[in-house]
Amino acid sequence: MQPTDPHEYDIHRETAASRDMLEKRIPAELNKIKVALVDINKRKAYEPWRLALTFDLVDAVERNCAQLLETFDKDRLPAAAWLARNLLELLVWVKYCGISRENAWRFHEDALRDAKGLMEAHAKSCAAMGMKNETAATAAERLQQVASEKLGLEEIDSDFLAVSKAAKAPGVDLGDRFGPFHRSLSKFAHPTAGLVHGITHQPEACRQLQAVFTTQGVYYAAQSTLALEAQLGIPQPE
Repeated sequence: MQPTDPHEYDIHRETAASRDMLEKRIPAELNKIKVALVDINKRKAYEPWRLALTFDLVDAVERNCAQLLETFDKDRLPAAAWLARNLLELLVWVKYCGISRENAWRFHEDALRDAKGLMEAHAKSCAAMGMKNETAATAAERLQQVASEKLGLEEIDSDFLAVSKAAKAPGVDLGDRFGPFHRSLSKFAHPTAGLVHGITHQPEACRQLQAVFTTQGVYYAAQSTLALEAQLGIPQPE
């Protein structure tokens, strides 16, 4: 049944449109991007690390879209919010890394900074539980070896670039919008009081919010494919 108010949210239409995007249109665009990357690899047009990074960004968008599709017809509000937030962050990194080699290299380096941050968190967890951290020395040595051999860094810190800062970088231009979108999705991705003690007990509201968050995730994914196609020089249909 169609809503009588033309401004009323049509959950069935939105859900059908999102499903079509996730099942057909976005996968088709991602496949075009993968074909272009294979050609770039044949022509040696990208440095190996940057080609691998771009493939990983494409795979991350594809993986999160597939997981978002799995939430359809299920009570999965927090999952839909979480995945939409992931796709928003991926849009930031796709655009940020596409601006310049320097930006892409910074994100490439940050994989090790994240690893060091995880090591530090693990060490604190062991200390909090009164456990001996058996792997600390070996892991730190290996991490520094990779930083030196692969990145040319004498020392690696855990000061990675925050996605909120990357969103404000020239060329990304999501700064003013990123924060509100990210915060609103986070409110439903985590077990906040509002989610646990409030909205969870309103099935219809949950269903509509899940559809809205799914639509947001689809939008961010589609914008990522457009950004990647522009970066790779893939022509758009007339």
